[in-house]
Amino acid sequence: MTRSVGTGQRLTLKYWLLLILMIGFFVVVGAESAIRFLNEPTSGDFKHFYYAAYGVVHDQNIYTSGEPFTGVHWYAYFPLFAVVLSPLVWMGLGGAGAAWSMINTLLIVLCVYIAVRESITRLGMNANANLLVGVSFLVVLVFMDKLRSEVRMGQSDAFVMIWMMLGLMWIAKRPILAGFMLGGSVNVKLQGIVFLPYLIARGRVKNLIGFVLGTVFFAMFGALIWGFDRNMEYLGTVLGWVGGLVGIEQTNAAIESGLYPLEWERSVTIPSVLARAQIHWGLSESVIKLGTLAMIGLIVAIGWMMYLKRGVSLFKGRSVKHDDASARGRGLVGFEWAGLIVGMLIFSPQSTVRHFFLAIIVVALASAVLHTKIPMKRKIPVGILLFLFWVSMTFPPGGEQYEQLTMQWRAIGGAMWALLALFFTTLWVGLGIVRELPENGHNTDLK
Repeated sequence: MTRSVGTGQRLTLKYWLLLILMIGFFVVVGAESAIRFLNEPTSGDFKHFYYAAYGVVHDQNIYTSGEPFTGVHWYAYFPLFAVVLSPLVWMGLGGAGAAWSMINTLLIVLCVYIAVRESITRLGMNANANLLVGVSFLVVLVFMDKLRSEVRMGQSDAFVMIWMMLGLMWIAKRPILAGFMLGGSVNVKLQGIVFLPYLIARGRVKNLIGFVLGTVFFAMFGALIWGFDRNMEYLGTVLGWVGGLVGIEQTNAAIESGLYPLEWERSVTIPSVLARAQIHWGLSESVIKLGTLAMIGLIVAIGWMMYLKRGVSLFKGRSVKHDDASARGRGLVGFEWAGLIVGMLIFSPQSTVRHFFLAIIVVALASAVLHTKIPMKRKIPVGILLFLFWVSMTFPPGGEQYEQLTMQWRAIGGAMWALLALFFTTLWVGLGIVRELPENGHNTDLK
C-alpha cells in the first residue's frame, strides 16, 4: 500500500513554514525580475519575444520587426507566442518584461501545482495539503536555480509546459480539450509533436481529435490578424529553420534564424552529442541519424523490459477505458507522460540544461515516491538519483577556472544522462507501486 505521510487535511506548522518559504521565493524572484526589466529593458531573452509581438501590433513581419534587422532574427517560434504577448506591447519593452515576469512566475507556480497533484494522485495517494506542500517544496528546491533563471531571462518554457500539464490533467475527464491543449503546445515549440505517436498507439481517438483541432486552430489563428498568405509564410519560415537544423535543406532562406547548429556546445541532447562526436572524429553524418534511432530503440527497449520485469502490461489490456477508469491505468499514464517529456528533451535538436525545467513531472513523480509509505530501501535509489540530477545541473560550479571542465561536461551531455537515469529509477520503483493499485475502479481506500 502507498498511503501518504502527513494525512491530515490541514497544514501542520512544518508545512506552513515550507509553504511560506516557497511563497517568499516566488515573490522575490518575480519582483526581482520585474525590477530588473524596468531598469534594464534589454536584459535577458524577452526582448526577442517583444520585438516579434511588436510586429503583430504594428503589422510588420514578426521575424524582422522591432530591433535593427541584421539578417538574423532570434525569435524562432511559431507565430502563436508573439500573438499571446502582443497585448503587452503598449507598455514598452521594460514594462512588458516586468509584466511577463509576473505572468511567468504564476505559470511556473501553476505548472508545479498540477505536476505535483497529478503525481501524488496517480501514485494512489490522497493529495492533502501537507503532502502537496511537501512534494512541491522538494520540486522547487531541485529546480530553484533554473526557475530563477527562467523568470529573469523572460523565457518561454513555463508557457510551453502549461499546455502539457493541462493535457495530462484533462486527458481522461476532458479528452478533446486535453488534446486541444497539446495541439497548442506544438504551436509554441514543435517538440510537442512527441505526444502524437503516443495518442495514436494508445488509440485515444478523442484526444487525437482535440490534438488535430488544436494544432490547426493555433497554427491558423494568425490568419485572422494578417491574412492567410502571410500566415503560411510565417509557418514556412519556422519549419524551414527547424528542417535546416536537422539536415533538411531550407525552403526559405530569406531570413536567417538565430538557432544554433546541432553541434552547439551548450546543447545537451543525444543528437547534439552525436553531432559533436561526428565532427570531432570526422565520421559520416549518417552517424547522427543512425545513432539517434539506435538510442530511441534502446531506451524504448529498456522501458519495455522494466514493464515486463515488474509484471505490468505495456499494451495487453491497456484500453483507453481501462487507463482512464482504473487507479493502475492512471498511474501508468502518468509515468508514460513523464517518459514522453524526457524523450522530447533528450532527443530534441537543441536543449540546454535550463530547458530541463520542462521535466518537472519527472521530478514531481520522484518526489512523490519519496513521500510514499514504502520500505526505505526502495526509496534510497530514487533519492540518490534525484540528488545526482540536481548536481548534474549545477556542476561544474562555474567560473573561468572550471570553464574547460564545464565544456567537457556539456560535450558528453552530462545532465541529460542524469535525467534519463532519474526517470528510469523512478519508473522502476513507481511501477512497483502502481501494480499494487486496483485494476478496476479508483483506489478509494487510499483517499
